[in-house]
Amino acid sequence: MKVWAEEHVPEILRRKWVAIVGLIVVWFALARFLKGVHTLDLGNSQDTPTTEFLGEVASGIRGARAENPIFVYVLNPFRQAIEIFIDAIRSVISDPAPGAVIPIIGWLGVLAIIGLIVFATSNWRMALVAMALVFSCGVLGMWTYAMDTLALTMGAVFLSLAIAMPLGVWAGLNDRVMSFLRPILDLAQITPTLVYLAPLALVFLIGVAASTIATMIYSIPIGIRITAYAIRNLQKGPLEAADSMGSTRWQKLRKVQLPMAKRTIILGVNQTTLAALSFVVIAALIGAPGLGEPVIRALSIRNIGDGVTAGLAVVLLAIMLDRSTTAAVVRSDQIPPTGQALLYRRVSLAVAGIVTVLAIMLSRQQLWAAVFPASLDFRDEIGGWVDSFTEWFTTTFYFLTTSFNEVFTLNILNPIEYLLADAPWYLTIIMISLLAAIIGGRSVAILSAVLLLLIVWIGLWNDTMITLTQVLIATSIVMLIGVILGVAAGRSSKVEQVLKPFLDAGQTLPAFVYLVPVLALFGPTRFAAIVCGVFYASPIVVRIIADGVRGVPKEMVESAISSGSSTSQVVMKVQLPASRKSLLLGMNQGLIFVLAVVVIGGLVGAGGLGYLVLQGASKPELQGKGLAAGLAIVILGIVMDRIAHASSKRS
Repeated sequence: MKVWAEEHVPEILRRKWVAIVGLIVVWFALARFLKGVHTLDLGNSQDTPTTEFLGEVASGIRGARAENPIFVYVLNPFRQAIEIFIDAIRSVISDPAPGAVIPIIGWLGVLAIIGLIVFATSNWRMALVAMALVFSCGVLGMWTYAMDTLALTMGAVFLSLAIAMPLGVWAGLNDRVMSFLRPILDLAQITPTLVYLAPLALVFLIGVAASTIATMIYSIPIGIRITAYAIRNLQKGPLEAADSMGSTRWQKLRKVQLPMAKRTIILGVNQTTLAALSFVVIAALIGAPGLGEPVIRALSIRNIGDGVTAGLAVVLLAIMLDRSTTAAVVRSDQIPPTGQALLYRRVSLAVAGIVTVLAIMLSRQQLWAAVFPASLDFRDEIGGWVDSFTEWFTTTFYFLTTSFNEVFTLNILNPIEYLLADAPWYLTIIMISLLAAIIGGRSVAILSAVLLLLIVWIGLWNDTMITLTQVLIATSIVMLIGVILGVAAGRSSKVEQVLKPFLDAGQTLPAFVYLVPVLALFGPTRFAAIVCGVFYASPIVVRIIADGVRGVPKEMVESAISSGSSTSQVVMKVQLPASRKSLLLGMNQGLIFVLAVVVIGGLVGAGGLGYLVLQGASKPELQGKGLAAGLAIVILGIVMDRIAHASSKRS
């Protein structure tokens, strides 16, 4: 049986691809013949029974805030407690108290505190880098915005870890808890960030509380997953030794498991922090103060200079937080200093503490140390240079920014959108279900059909297909980039070293940051949203594929080379087939990452579901449609995830 499988798997795969291609050809033919029939296209002001019902629910929630006991005794006090907590942090570093000119600690004191914290958790070099990165936010004219973002991020991370770490430890120790949490964590991973905003703003009002709670919902699953992974994947030897010595569960956890898992848990803090920063910027759509404000303002009036300076400040904060927490991870692996080295470390920390106290005192007494100096603010100059460069680039490379955009839209984007959005809804459901059956099996096909019918029932079928078109095209481009660069990085350590800083930066940057430069280059178009999705998803896909190629046994590669295979033959016939699971995992993650950004692309003219979510968030009369669009996005994400996941399992 094993020999038969090894001999016939390639043949089965070929048959599968032939069936898929044949089905797509038939689909194109039928779609062209039936174009414009039963597309379920819905006007912007039109409602369906579902969207009308959701609109009534939203209206009822707005009217119940002052009277309903759940709001009066639970939700409203919770919102107020969150606001008090976050405002307390903001009052320290960014937002002056009523009647005051400066916050409790001015810019010089904040800079010194950041340096001291980073020095205490890593080393003095990283402390200087962190201080330089934060100082640069002031040079960009974004000091107050950056401090607001930092305050919200710190508050959300603290609250997220207070929930995520205990749950993560519990899930790591208890299989039942993990089984209960897993579907919730999976759904949280699939759901794009934009979907959280409208319902939370509806319940908790626009502002700091809703923004913080939305950020926590996005960040907590990451902390739970990594903490649970850290506990579950410890070496068994020390645990068995602790058991044999009669340690209680609490003693084993406190003295063995947590110390051994420290490195991975710190990594969880790193990822939770970056996730929180990413969401805090997007949460400006529901009133979060900080760097998201100038980004959204720049997108709405196409002020590219201000948008880029705000985006650069987000990048600097992201790099600072990432590098600082990464350095803490590295330090946790090092042997603690002893003797002379320990004494030097303690003296250095004491000196740094004294300098920090002096800086805080100066920032309380001297205006130049409290308010970031205007003489060091180059926001207008940098914005003007960016505007000039953008105008020069778009004029000089018109063929790339405009002509290519038009050619791509006419010859690739429009035909695929016609196939999905302008064909009868029942034809599209049948064809997607058949594709799901070929790729993932009967159960996945049935699930896909049921969920797609649910989208029809919601009434946003046409908009869902517009979004799906952009996701599929962007994911195809991401996979092409991922295969080319992933294979190159997997085969060559030099290529990997060259790509590493770009991949690190790409994974660190919040999705929102990509919108401004893409809007500047390509204007408010569907193509701009696709480009954003490609930029955001490519780094993770390249890394996954590179890891898969690198993991192919050397014996297989050497055997192919010794039999006379060329480099391309080794790649196509050995390394890619052997790393098929990594390719499918990359496709799965690519779909999820692309969907998250294409939805946000509603801000740059993408249309589809993302546009409806944004409309619902800004116009009360369209709130029902916005909530329905969010639900449709979640359903679409589940369909794509289940098909991709089933494909990887059957591979």
